[in-house]
Amino acid sequence: MKYAIVSVSKTGARLGAKVKAGISGDGTLYERAGSESGQVAVYFKRTMDLITEIFALYDGIIFIMASGIAVRAIASHVVSKASDPAVLVMDECGIHCISLLSGHLGGANAWAREVAAATGAEAVITTATDVHDHKAPDDISRELMMRVEPLQALKPVNSLIAEGKVFAWFLDSEIPDADIIRNKLDKLGIECLDINLLSKADYAGCAVISERSFNISKPHVYLRPKNLYIGIGCKRGTPEKNIYDAFQDCLKKIGACEYQVVSLASVDLKADEKGLLDFARHMNLPIHFYRPEELKIITDEYQLEKSSFVEKTIGVGNVCQSAALMESAKGRTILPKTKYVGVTVAAAMGLSTLSE
Repeated sequence: MKYAIVSVSKTGARLGAKVKAGISGDGTLYERAGSESGQVAVYFKRTMDLITEIFALYDGIIFIMASGIAVRAIASHVVSKASDPAVLVMDECGIHCISLLSGHLGGANAWAREVAAATGAEAVITTATDVHDHKAPDDISRELMMRVEPLQALKPVNSLIAEGKVFAWFLDSEIPDADIIRNKLDKLGIECLDINLLSKADYAGCAVISERSFNISKPHVYLRPKNLYIGIGCKRGTPEKNIYDAFQDCLKKIGACEYQVVSLASVDLKADEKGLLDFARHMNLPIHFYRPEELKIITDEYQLEKSSFVEKTIGVGNVCQSAALMESAKGRTILPKTKYVGVTVAAAMGLSTLSE
């Protein structure tokens, strides 16, 4: 997880450094000039200007300041629960850690608990399903790296769950590796019914895990298993096996399975790369190629890690991660650029095609 910690006081900056030291992920400290912690940090003058610059660059942002300041800073940048970063707010004494935005899909609720555990703060969660200790589809979709559709159905569905009404989960056995999904759900404490019982079971609302769509009269959402896009860069002449091994290690690192991958992507200069084309064909996955100038726009917009050599050679300094984000329609990075023997790989999660 790539995250930012933003503080406006010296006490808050020290707490920010403590938070960064105690949690996982790739964190950057942003400290107001004159109120530094003494740790490596980026200094800024105005909170509003800073958030305008960085809001879309991180998976999560922790504000160490009054919640009102944080709300005003993010207000004009909030777009959708499918794409907004997880946002937490802590007071500078570290007493409370509030999940403010993207509690489920963005993972802010779980992140608040992690930060609280690392600092001794109290995690403040206000999501109705969480306070009633119920499993929400958008929370489960994040755990399984699936896409929720349609997003506008989440509110009525989660309201039913929070009210304690009967909510059913259905799994389509036609999905590849359906048994793997069922086992994952079992570990999350969710009992899934077979899709054949969709019209027979008694429930007030439901979640359906399937690539198909059904005629359902009651409140419902779909969890779409295919939701990952893999970007690949490679040196000329890289063997297919090297690409396959890198791909498998990528999936292992993010805890995903082959069935979740929608497609592959790279730069168009690799459109004739035999090892890459053979890999895509043997995996039965479509692969799309983008022009260097297209990938450069993404690289610059998301401030991705660059290789000066690659940029000088082909015109873009980051192939795999920019290609994954391009292929996922500017989704969310799950695995940033990762280097292997002759290969770089990155993974992105797509956003819902039916947004709010």
